[in-house]
Amino acid sequence: MLWAYLYFYQITLDTHQESGLSPVDSAHLEIPSSPVIVYCEKTNHIVQRNHAALQQGIEIGHGLAQAAALCPHVCIIPFNVDNEHLTLTQLAHRLYPLASDIVLDTHNTLAVRLDNLVHYYGGHKALWSTLTHELSQSNVHYHFATAWSIEAAKVLALKGIDRYYDNHDDIRQSLSHCPLSLTALNKKTKEALTRVGIHRVHQLLAMPVHELGRRFDNNTITYLTALRGEVFPRVKLFRPAEHFEHFALLPFDVENTQHLIPFMEKLLEYLAHYLRARNLQTSTLSFHIAFRDQPSNHLEIKSALPQSTSDSWLSLLKLRIENLVLPEPAVSLTLRCDNFEAIDDNNGDFFSNRFNDVAQKQLIGRLNAKLGEKCTFKPSISNTHQFEYMSNGPRLTKETVFSSDIVPTFLFEAPKPLTQSTQVCFGPVRLHSEWWHDAPHKRDYFIAQTRQGVRMLIFKDEASKWWAQGLFS
Repeated sequence: MLWAYLYFYQITLDTHQESGLSPVDSAHLEIPSSPVIVYCEKTNHIVQRNHAALQQGIEIGHGLAQAAALCPHVCIIPFNVDNEHLTLTQLAHRLYPLASDIVLDTHNTLAVRLDNLVHYYGGHKALWSTLTHELSQSNVHYHFATAWSIEAAKVLALKGIDRYYDNHDDIRQSLSHCPLSLTALNKKTKEALTRVGIHRVHQLLAMPVHELGRRFDNNTITYLTALRGEVFPRVKLFRPAEHFEHFALLPFDVENTQHLIPFMEKLLEYLAHYLRARNLQTSTLSFHIAFRDQPSNHLEIKSALPQSTSDSWLSLLKLRIENLVLPEPAVSLTLRCDNFEAIDDNNGDFFSNRFNDVAQKQLIGRLNAKLGEKCTFKPSISNTHQFEYMSNGPRLTKETVFSSDIVPTFLFEAPKPLTQSTQVCFGPVRLHSEWWHDAPHKRDYFIAQTRQGVRMLIFKDEASKWWAQGLFS
């Protein structure tokens, strides 16, 4: 076997700095390039810091008071294990289309099995280039290493080897230089080994198996044999969820929706990548805007036409949040999508009657995003062929409506005399009223167009007089 182990040593900091802003946007928002640290309240230690904080003398392991003394204006981000695990899961989602055997080890580490992929990629170099290219798109820092087991690769990655080894001799030589403190042995076992003069991993690997069996319990023996590559403990492989969810911690408190758009656009790009990799599209997505004290704001966006690109969703998003007022500054965003549709390639003639249908659905989606779904409705007609008894309005039930190409969008309450010049485009269609009406009539209906381009439904009655019945939009 061959496993790669990835250690994302500043994943919270990377998420904070991954704002998705261009240099122009950053200058416009006046985001300062200040020292940033990630502080763990439980241990009272600095666990992550950026380069600006390092220049101020702040090191990992310092306390909060020491960091504040070195840099009074340092930006402090609270450490949250759940947020890191969520970000790690999102990275696993990006890698899954490229490598199916992924193990989420801790909140900031994962392992990828490589030996079963080398044949498909045509070599180790092409395989590793593909994986690292995908990670580079996420703008995360990490240490990595490869070895015959997850346990051995983890030791090398924690040491920061950053080497791709596919030869057992190279792996064994690199392990020999690693200190015992990097192993996953418990504290009591490490102290016992230190007392007998074992300080390096190569000393531990050189111990005979019967000596290990006499000195340690079964769990320790299992770990040590896995570290040697003699056994391979069973692991739980990552499987992607059926829905898409991406979380983004905002690098500063955002007070208005216009400044939220760049961060939302970044999340839409992640969604577009997810859809493109799976040949999917969606017509509904939702944003959750979180605040410090107020309840989260749920923002649902619907499109009349299923979309799969970030640009198409971004235009609807801008219309949707144009009039939205935040109750207080936002601190984080979450994009979630549950309903997907497969992109069907068997669409027949791509150009046949496609433009009008797509343009109509795009217009409906933009109107819903701008005005709200309660402010728009699709006109429908009642179940009769007599225009006087038809009614345009919201659709109530499927049984009370029907569709017809000759029915106009807007009907007059009563026919009006036709007083302007028109040109007939379609017709005639002869309609007789029902026998039970008081005034039965016979009419020849036409679709006509005025000089201004307005299309009307007109008819000629039995007395050869012309009337207008409605307008087409």
